[in-house]
Amino acid sequence: MEWTTLISPIVSALVAIFGAYMAVKRAADERERKYADSIARLETKLDMLSDRVDKHNNLIERTYKLESDVEHLQSDVHEIKIGGTE
Repeated sequence: MEWTTLISPIVSALVAIFGAYMAVKRAADERERKYADSIARLETKLDMLSDRVDKHNNLIERTYKLESDVEHLQSDVHEIKIGGTE
């Protein structure tokens, strides 16, 4: 068997292997790009949600402060009424 008869199948096999490798690499790169885009969108949404939670927590803190102030004012009004200076 001459080595020249083996060149064609070996070259064909190498080309097929290279083509398969490139196809798999391209698919993996595309999948990685899609995952990166999805992660970026999720991070953006998470940041927006975090901002909304912070605003909500600030509102709750302010509401508790207002309720405390109202209780003190009501107590002051009640003391004034009891003291007889209505």
